[in-house]
Amino acid sequence: MTDPTTKATPFARCDHVDHYLFAVQPDIPLLDALEHASVYLSCAEALAHQAPTATRPEHIVSLRWASQQMLGTARSLVQASIDGLHAAQPGDDA
Repeated sequence: MTDPTTKATPFARCDHVDHYLFAVQPDIPLLDALEHASVYLSCAEALAHQAPTATRPEHIVSLRWASQQMLGTARSLVQASIDGLHAAQPGDDA
């Protein structure tokens, strides 16, 4: 059995069409995907903490938006990893 890898996982749905802007690519080693997810979560947390103390309203909005985008990316990396683990289970045809 080979080491489990990510499954393709689209994310960041476009507002006006039924498409996604980005996707976690398949066959990424899970450790790599989860390390990236951890970095994205740390950055999102840092931005979320900075947003309330921003002095300009447009900075608050930008910091919150960036934090949300990082959270969505991290969530997709984790989901792609979970899906890859499930697919690697013996007897799973996914």
